[in-house]
Amino acid sequence: MRLLPAAEAGRPGPVAHTDRPRCGLSAVRGLNTVDATPVEKTVYTAAVGPDALAWLLQAELGVAVLLLAAVPAVVRWVRRREARRWAESERRLREFLLTAGHELRNPLTTISGYAQLAFVGDRSQERVRTEALGRVHDEIERMDSLIDELVLLSRHDLGRELRRRRVDLAELCREAAAAARDCHPAYPVRLLVAPGEHIVRGDPLRLHQVVANLLANARRHTPEGTSTTLAVGTEDGYRVVEVTDDGPGVPPELRARIFEPFVRGDAGAATPGSGVGLGLSVVATVAAAHGGTAALEHSVGGAWFRVRLPAAP
Repeated sequence: MRLLPAAEAGRPGPVAHTDRPRCGLSAVRGLNTVDATPVEKTVYTAAVGPDALAWLLQAELGVAVLLLAAVPAVVRWVRRREARRWAESERRLREFLLTAGHELRNPLTTISGYAQLAFVGDRSQERVRTEALGRVHDEIERMDSLIDELVLLSRHDLGRELRRRRVDLAELCREAAAAARDCHPAYPVRLLVAPGEHIVRGDPLRLHQVVANLLANARRHTPEGTSTTLAVGTEDGYRVVEVTDDGPGVPPELRARIFEPFVRGDAGAATPGSGVGLGLSVVATVAAAHGGTAALEHSVGGAWFRVRLPAAP
């Protein structure tokens, strides 16, 4: 609503001092409206008498009617937005459950096949039986790890369940690098630790899982002999853990979704020992539960993952 000086609007001008006792409505000064443009030395006023009151009320009523007319449209827009959000959440949940069921079925199928080989095969072939039972054991461990990661990702209150204490990230990374070298000698790991303390307050088991998952991710997507670097440092009050490799890097189409569950660089089905696309999701979830972040940094060649955790006071 644009207010005009009374004279321009065809209404009586400012009320004279002698007329004030007979006014049905006092002069209106300094009305706070959105599109009222102040004019120097101009008094915005309502006319004298009952007509002036009716004129002002009609103007304000018009604004109220416009606002009331807009309410249904706003409500419809909010409802459509919420409906889209619920539909997207439901779609993602169905996709998550479908993929989880598929990934859980894979090791069960392998276990069933090797169990039949162990119990139905020739009893004299002890080596075959031993290998079959060993494969069954490996698949059971893989399933156990998968279930543990699924449960972890489903927890909305993970931060409250962490067993927090002071953790030396440098020592934790030394242990993780040594374990990776011992278990996978074909994949060299170089450790770089910046001078100074690298203490955080967190759950040592979950933080070790973060580093182990980053190293495992590098192994899964690089050929044997590829070097991986694990670095620990400090930046702007945060402890930083970085894992870089000299492999092919992350495909551009996956960079924005790399921390989502079941996102993998390979399009094929999981094979024994391969990942199912939960490792990096766990990294991001655990980092967030500790008040930190996980990110895929831009790099020319290879992959560069970065985890930032608040430094312990």
